[in-house]
Amino acid sequence: MNEVSIFVFETELGAVHVRVDARRTPLTVAYVRQLIESGAYDGAAFYRTTKLGNDARRSLIQGGLLTPVFTGSGDPIPSFDALETVESTDASGYRHERGTVSLARDLFSSGNVLPELFVCLDDYPDLDRGGRTEPDDLGFPAFGSVVEGLEVADAIGGAEAEGVSQIEHLAGELLSSPVAILRATVTDPPDVKG
Repeated sequence: MNEVSIFVFETELGAVHVRVDARRTPLTVAYVRQLIESGAYDGAAFYRTTKLGNDARRSLIQGGLLTPVFTGSGDPIPSFDALETVESTDASGYRHERGTVSLARDLFSSGNVLPELFVCLDDYPDLDRGGRTEPDDLGFPAFGSVVEGLEVADAIGGAEAEGVSQIEHLAGELLSSPVAILRATVTDPPDVKG
């Protein structure tokens, strides 16, 4: 396995290519890689667009395996089991900037890392370690950067968000028509340099 790889998420609007470096975030990269190689993201969707906070210029999109939560399938969601597995931005050197890709966390109960990708469409320093204090100051595990297809992520982020949710804080954030992830793949090109 290469230390530097490209994770490709092919959506119905185009492909998003994410450069990852297993030297910087080995646990997170291995976790996402395993999910991709098992086919877990195939048929999932980007379903959320949000402007965290009050700054209308800032936004991100989210998608992945929590989609069954909103459709009621009840499928189990694999997650990291403990907070100790959160690879912080302090350790990795990543920052939540435009194009950064990170994983969501269960902020309501366990704090575990979830198989939910989010792509920052603007800068979000408050998602770095120490940027917020609830439920803790660990932040979110950024693990890569979009190197191709950021315009696809922008298009997803600009889609209509009038989807219905049982979760109150997601009101106005769920896409009316989630954008399917048709296929996710890993490329280990020999010419990718660290």
